[in-house]
Formats: sequence, structure tokens, C-alpha cells
Amino acid sequence: MSATEKVSVRFPPAIMREIDELVESGGFSSRSELIKEAVRFFLMHYESPQELWESYKLLARVRKLPSEKELEKLLEEVDRKWKRSRSS
Repeated sequence: MSATEKVSVRFPPAIMREIDELVESGGFSSRSELIKEAVRFFLMHYESPQELWESYKLLARVRKLPSEKELEKLLEEVDRKWKRSRSS
């Protein structure tokens, strides 16, 4: 088995309920597996904020997350921060 590092992460109760439901439904074998897969997905798309944004918009429509207008504001902010982090 490869070496791993342990980290502690805190989530709001609503997110924990969703994580637990996915684990209980058999979609993932544990909370850790689900969180690792979520991080892998994010890292695959991190180099392309536009792809990450498009994926998020699709999920938002399905899960009734904030409106597209609210998401566009968030994207603009994330994009500004991302560009700032790349220029420094």
C-alpha cells in the first residue's frame, strides 16, 4: 500500500449528511474514499477554471444550487483570485 497522509477536514452538517447518504447507498466504501475522489475531480479540472465552472453549472442545475447569475458572480471572483495567484 502506498504511503498516505492524514488530514482533518470540517464540513457543515448538511454536507456531511449528503456524504453519509452516498456512502450508505453504496456509491463509495467510506467517507475518505468519497472525499479523495472529490479532490481528484477538482484537481483534474483546476488547471482549467472554465471546465470546472461548466461542470459546476451542470451540477447546480441538477441539484438546485445558487442561480446561474449568482454562480457567474462567484466565477468572476474565483477567476480574479486564480489569475492573481498565477501572476505572483
